[in-house]
Amino acid sequence: MEFFYDRNKKKSKKAPYGRLATQQKMRLAMAFLNPLRPIINDTWKNYGDGKKTKAFGQALRKVIQDAITGDYPDQHIVPEKVMISMGTLPLPPIDDVARSTEQLEVFYGNLTHPMAKDGDELALVLINPEMGFGARNDQTCYRKDGHIEVKIPPPFKQHGFYAYLYAHNKKGTQYSKSCYLGYFEPRA
Repeated sequence: MEFFYDRNKKKSKKAPYGRLATQQKMRLAMAFLNPLRPIINDTWKNYGDGKKTKAFGQALRKVIQDAITGDYPDQHIVPEKVMISMGTLPLPPIDDVARSTEQLEVFYGNLTHPMAKDGDELALVLINPEMGFGARNDQTCYRKDGHIEVKIPPPFKQHGFYAYLYAHNKKGTQYSKSCYLGYFEPRA
């Protein structure tokens, strides 16, 4: 008689394909968003019932659903689809982005919209997920100014970085969806 099942025989502990793909998506999303955790906690707080952990979880879910493409094991993040802020406040139209070795400058138009106020503040965010760096402009820039000029921090000069722009009201209660400005190569 031939045995086709032996309960004493050890099973191979191979992880299922779906689990590995999901774990890789989670690792990719966490690596990309983790340098921006303080910013995401503020910009997504309306979508996390005011709780920071829920806000970061919502942003993580959005990246996993929308910004990760490819099949396991060749999955990668599409930075254009990452939302580091979420809201209904309108963002001004971007006219031009200029980078020199020392600074990054963003020129934008003034949008006439019932929800847009001249006193709305704009934030420029730089991120390098491979190195774990994230930075936000420290000077206040308003919608009416027409441009943001930021000195590039030293870690970002040596390595490339992604840039995003978003707007929020003075109180920090309303936010716009973030706008991806591009990837900027390192310059000597």
